[in-house]
Formats: sequence, structure tokens, C-alpha cells
Amino acid sequence: MNIKKWMWKIATILVMGVLILNPEFVALALFVDAVGLDLFLLLFEVQIVAVIGYYFHAWFKPVLRSFYKCLLKFDPYFFIPTKDSVGKSPIILCHAVPFMMLLIIGVTVA
Repeated sequence: MNIKKWMWKIATILVMGVLILNPEFVALALFVDAVGLDLFLLLFEVQIVAVIGYYFHAWFKPVLRSFYKCLLKFDPYFFIPTKDSVGKSPIILCHAVPFMMLLIIGVTVA
């Protein structure tokens, strides 16, 4: 007996029961029953990812960009490597940690 399938069936029954008990959600329950709970949750997840992506690009990215430019003034060895360069040489991730290379160079010289 596969516990994952069993839990998924129980979750489907519970969600459908809650949706059918409220008269406002009967149309939603019929939609979920028609497309399936896994596809409905996938559609819901896509909406959440789209909203989070919008807020990341609109609010967080400008703040992080200014912090990144300020950090570049104090640490000349700091940069964020690409995925391909990390795949070729994983040690390059030391440059992604602020002031790590300065600390390594300082300890080596001392």
C-alpha cells in the first residue's frame, strides 16, 4: 500500500467535502472535480509564483541592486558568478560571499 497515494486520496476527499459544504463554493468544487485536485493546485501555485516574481522584481531587486553596488565599492573581489562558471569551478563561490576573498588574502599574507 502506497502511503503517498492514500494521503492524496484523503486530501482530495477532504478538500471536495469542504468545498461542497459551502454553497458559494459549489461551482469551484465542480471545477476542481473536473480538472483534478493536482491540476488545480498547480494552477494555484503558478499564480503564487507569478505574484512573488512581480514583487521581487518591483520591490526587492532595486533595493538589492543598490546594496550590491555599495558592496562593490568596499570589496573589489566580490561578484556573483553565473551557474555555468560555478559548474566548471565550484571554488568561485568564495567570491559570492562578501569580504571572504579579502579575509583569505589577509590571512595568507599574514
